[in-house]
Amino acid sequence: MDATAAMATFKDSVEAFGDAAHDELARSGAGYKAARANMARLYRDRKTEIEKMLEAYSRRPWATEEHLAMRQVADHALSTLDAIYRDMRGALDTLHKD
Repeated sequence: MDATAAMATFKDSVEAFGDAAHDELARSGAGYKAARANMARLYRDRKTEIEKMLEAYSRRPWATEEHLAMRQVADHALSTLDAIYRDMRGALDTLHKD
């Protein structure tokens, strides 16, 4: 796998979290606490996945520029993941306001 393909895996992970969080939001009629806990678990799992991928990719025999780009893409993926999580939690809170 080259660096460009590896970087795309970060995008895929963030996209998968967004889809799963959206699905959880759609199913939130089953209960606020359960939906919130599931969303938090999904977030932690994806964040851990991205961090593990970055660690694994850091050992690849790529040029320094590719490693720096990889780090930048991973940081952006983590920031995006945080923003999606924050927005989905806000939407969940809004749906369940009394």
